Amino acid sequence: MTLTKSIPLLRQIKVAQPEWFSRGNKRFFGDVSYRAYYGKATGKAYLVRSTYAWTDMFDQPRRLHWRINEVNQETLEIEPLLDESFDDIFTIKAWLRNH
Repeated sequence: MTLTKSIPLLRQIKVAQPEWFSRGNKRFFGDVSYRAYYGKATGKAYLVRSTYAWTDMFDQPRRLHWRINEVNQETLEIEPLLDESFDDIFTIKAWLRNH
């Protein structure tokens, strides 16, 4: 069974947290795109984002990677980042199948 992104969930998150998705915030954090998914095993909501955030520190080249934030399903508040960083959307989807 495949995972599909939830466009309605992403819209709801954007309405509940408009400052998170502002142009200035997106530029500051180096975010490229946002997606919302539900975990397969738990049904929890997650905000998935592709970002360059903080990869260019210490004279390193910028590197696109993927990060996950849990989303409170009642308030749609975006919770802190999970510790893991992912190289591509395929590893994100594999992770989501188990969560």
